[in-house]
Amino acid sequence: MLEYRLRNLIVSGYGTRLQREGDLIRVTCKDGDETQSFLLSPHNLEQVIIAGECTISSGFVRLLIENNVDLVFIEHQPIKFFARVVRSDSNMITELWRKQLDLSQERRLMIAREIEDAAIYNKMRILQRLSKDRSVEVSNEIDYLSDCRSKLQEAPDMESLMGIEGISTRQYFGALRRFIPPEFGFSGREKHPPPDPINALLSYGYTVLLSRVEYSLLLSKLNPFEGIIHSTYRDRPALGFDLIEEFRQPIIDRVVLSLVTKKEITPEDFESKGGFCTIKESPKRLFLDAIYSRFEEERQYGDKRISYLDIIFSQAKKLAEAITGRAPYEAFRWR
Repeated sequence: MLEYRLRNLIVSGYGTRLQREGDLIRVTCKDGDETQSFLLSPHNLEQVIIAGECTISSGFVRLLIENNVDLVFIEHQPIKFFARVVRSDSNMITELWRKQLDLSQERRLMIAREIEDAAIYNKMRILQRLSKDRSVEVSNEIDYLSDCRSKLQEAPDMESLMGIEGISTRQYFGALRRFIPPEFGFSGREKHPPPDPINALLSYGYTVLLSRVEYSLLLSKLNPFEGIIHSTYRDRPALGFDLIEEFRQPIIDRVVLSLVTKKEITPEDFESKGGFCTIKESPKRLFLDAIYSRFEEERQYGDKRISYLDIIFSQAKKLAEAITGRAPYEAFRWR
């Protein structure tokens, strides 16, 4: 499966070949018994995601690097973002990285409170909209989340803050279950492995979102592995897991809920083996198309309207400014 959206190319499934042809990318893929081939300019791309078995040439990789196109790889079992191609001559140790390492616990906690406050606010907003559109009463859950926001401001340390975040997330998904058709078998958020269609969609969507968040952090010269809220550990992109909290609900959760409530994706679009639920190739294309359509939607951001992709990048730059002490951090709240 091949999905080309403005600024993004996603390759999933089998049988696709990507190679260089002059200053262009030659894409060759099979669609049933037919073979399709076309050219793309790297100037029109920001990111290529490889999410399946395909053939890529060294010339293709070099062409992407020459044009600063992000190349990432996603695997399915378990669903995770597992590799990114980086120039060999990139100086990854910057002054900003050093400031990340030296960030005081007091300022870490200030930034963490702001991120988690926005994350809980966005959970409240999606429940408020769903309640209004579908006449389901969730006022108690919304009040509970509001109380969690108040408690965040009093959290004395990161452990307490993470405890509040965990409670608010469980409360949110408990309320969200009431808006999801029962045939999807969703009882709550479970990640490893996703046991039902809704968890499979969320895990896949969050993985795609994380690749964009981490790319924005790299463009902002930040170290994606040096977290503020989440612990820095081996290959864990901890700062990516921090910043993604602002965008899970307005981007991925919104898309998932829209597709399943409108019956554009049904339980028959999934297959399960050994307790691991995955989406089939054809509905996966529909899901990815919906995600990237959402990425390109414009929202009011300050005094202008820009796409979610640009908002993510802007938030990464704001985070860099907060780490250097040039400005307090203001997280993204979905209006």
